Amino acid sequence: MFKFNNLQMETLTTPKSRNLDRFITATGKTEKEYQQWATQVGKQMHINTLDRIICAKLGIYTVAHLPQLPTCIPELMWDEQQIDEHLLANSENPLELARLWKTYHSEARMYVSVESVLAEYLNPFPKTDFEKNGDANWLPDVSKSWFKKTGINLDVQVDEINEVAPIRITMNDVIAFVRNWKPNAYKSPMQEMLERIEERFKAVTTFRIKEYYAEHLMRSSMLIHSASTEEVPF
Repeated sequence: MFKFNNLQMETLTTPKSRNLDRFITATGKTEKEYQQWATQVGKQMHINTLDRIICAKLGIYTVAHLPQLPTCIPELMWDEQQIDEHLLANSENPLELARLWKTYHSEARMYVSVESVLAEYLNPFPKTDFEKNGDANWLPDVSKSWFKKTGINLDVQVDEINEVAPIRITMNDVIAFVRNWKPNAYKSPMQEMLERIEERFKAVTTFRIKEYYAEHLMRSSMLIHSASTEEVPF
């Protein structure tokens, strides 16, 4: 039987387990709480790294200074959509793009149309269902990926979709949808705009935008704005 002395046991102990032991000893908290704390620390370190990339690229001391670098909007440009397109094409400010991304991220999730509902719920179906409910002459328009012998019949799917969808779907809607879109190919106008913003953000910063980082930039800008507008007692 092998025996290990204290020095050998210390060598066998991983840095992670030593950190856990120190955390529990110092705080009296649990291993689960340590994991949550370690995850938060790791995320904050990653955020700090991304902040440094932006600061180095724009020549600023902190991302809290981003509100001081607004993109110029033409005086006669009042339409919201035009302004969004202008920022998307011209902004070099990650904060502006993060705000834009947050707006369209929310709108993309809330967007509802016949197409968005069918994109989410419609599954492959027997080819004979299309021939029965549509026109056989339209078959060349339809991706073969929609057809599956063992798929759920279209009339059944339409009934099931209408039980959960916020808007009513008809068989004609389904026929038109599969003629125009392959499975998993449809993107709403909001989703398309969101992806364009993501591409622009990466082009400006070199990294992909994530919701937690967009929120971090927005919080940082609010902190410096509050500090700069706070009234002084003299």
